[in-house]
Amino acid sequence: MRDHRYAAMFMPARQNITCLRILNRVQLPETILAELVRLKKKNYYTYRHILITALLSTKISLDRQIPGHLDPYRMAALAVIHDLGKAKIPVSILNKRTPLTDAEFLIMKTHPLIGYLMVRYYCGKNYRTYAAACFEHHERLDGSGYPLRTTRMSKYSQVIAVVDMLDALISRRPYRKQPYTMRAALDLLLEEANRGKINKTIVLLLICYARATKPALNDLVVSQTKRDREPEHNNYGKTVPDDSDDRVSP
Repeated sequence: MRDHRYAAMFMPARQNITCLRILNRVQLPETILAELVRLKKKNYYTYRHILITALLSTKISLDRQIPGHLDPYRMAALAVIHDLGKAKIPVSILNKRTPLTDAEFLIMKTHPLIGYLMVRYYCGKNYRTYAAACFEHHERLDGSGYPLRTTRMSKYSQVIAVVDMLDALISRRPYRKQPYTMRAALDLLLEEANRGKINKTIVLLLICYARATKPALNDLVVSQTKRDREPEHNNYGKTVPDDSDDRVSP
């Protein structure tokens, strides 16, 4: 919450204690916690990404402007395990400095299914909703996501999907020189929402959080022009053919 990129998002600070208390009460089987500990040692970025996603998703679940009821405790628990499958993805792929090849991207795209299987194996059918959060967070409302290209996503997965994208865009990653600015990331999310890929209400709520004035959702006025540029040499979501020479960093 003290990360400068999220400084505006987590203001005013009075609700932060509530979010932390909710996360502190998340209960998961020891086997899942052990996997998260291994993931922290293997790839700290993913572990930190999980925590940020859980905090911001929990904040959203507490917002009464969201239509329908989101249980904050369930939201927190689901977000904590959403990327669990990356614990089984090779570090060479997670930390690759050049664009992934098509084959490597196919391996990366298995992490939702891996997470689903891990939760079902460790926790049984009583954790079906948790397993679904692992499985659905890269699906899209228009059917363009993966692994099933389904249009059916739980309301919890819709929140996690948007927050997951935001943090991936604004974070420093080995495969690009510069991250997106918050403004450029929100512009991209809004484009995706306007195409019907992700939940537009969640994106608009994030824009409200990013504004210093903290407008209400119904009072938000969004600019029709982009406010910032995509970073140069950006490889987010891009691959290269398997037979290409990708040894030189972009």
